[in-house]
Amino acid sequence: MSQQAGVPEPDPEELLAAVERLLDETVDREESIYLEAEDLTVTVPIRFGDDSPQATWRFNGGVNVDVDGIRGPLREWIEIHEEASDR
Repeated sequence: MSQQAGVPEPDPEELLAAVERLLDETVDREESIYLEAEDLTVTVPIRFGDDSPQATWRFNGGVNVDVDGIRGPLREWIEIHEEASDR
């Protein structure tokens, strides 16, 4: 369970599928996504892996997000990264 938010940890497969859908949708968008937050704290892994150190990002205000890229399964990129890390 997440200690900061008090909510259960997400299922990794469900989270990955949600991120893939979000990336696909945002690559297709021609407009920015605007987020406004007040005292939002997000813990982000610095690299892949269960023992990865965590970075803490804090947001207080607005941010525009533009996504530019090629659609494709995030899962394949993660697998390529993991294979390269195992070498």
